[in-house]
Amino acid sequence: MNSGEYSSDNSAPWLSIIIPTLNEAEHLPALLDVLGSGISPTEIEIIISDGGSRDGTQEIVQSRHLQLIDSLPPRSRQLNEGAKFARGQYLWFLHADTLPPPDWQAHLQAAAQQHLPSCFSIVFAQQERSWWLRRYAAGSRFNLMAFRFGDQSLFVSASLFRTSGGYKEEMYLMEGHILARQLRKLAGGFYLLPANVTTSARRYFRYGVVYTQLVFVLIFCLYYLGASHSTLVKLYSRAFRSS
Repeated sequence: MNSGEYSSDNSAPWLSIIIPTLNEAEHLPALLDVLGSGISPTEIEIIISDGGSRDGTQEIVQSRHLQLIDSLPPRSRQLNEGAKFARGQYLWFLHADTLPPPDWQAHLQAAAQQHLPSCFSIVFAQQERSWWLRRYAAGSRFNLMAFRFGDQSLFVSASLFRTSGGYKEEMYLMEGHILARQLRKLAGGFYLLPANVTTSARRYFRYGVVYTQLVFVLIFCLYYLGASHSTLVKLYSRAFRSS
């Protein structure tokens, strides 16, 4: 475990990758394999912000000698806690069940030259199984804030992230979308990287692709119509409760 907050020094890495986890032992090793290929720990650090996993996630992180910090859920708080420990000039917030493209480093270095917060578009794992899922993924290729969500990852300078106030910790839903909008406003723009991350479609295939997307669209619309966050969380919980 680690303690302390952000500090700047000459040996600081240029990039801090922050990954929130909660029982992600099934998906985390594949992500760490992609990230760990060819990176220098003096240039890039990986921080795992764990929300109390009981499935071996923490042991996986420790076995790879990565930074592991404890945090209470929700994910928004975990992301902020990870950022407190980050020493990098840039932060990259990445979900544990999302795989970046092989040349992710080159894309992020190019994004840094844009001086704007950035994200990738997405494809879903096994999306060839569903025409609808492919259509949903295609929407992420439009540079519109309505399509910006946490699964696409978020790349941002540490200074801009801290100026924004970070993720809203009271939010259990929509936290990535809300922060992306705030960062776009502060920076004067938002850059969509010309590549895809591949994210898990486990919820879509468990509950049904169309049904799952309709729930997400309903939550999105209700948020902008002014529904309380507790209402959105109740809707989400009921829609996706275990059978």
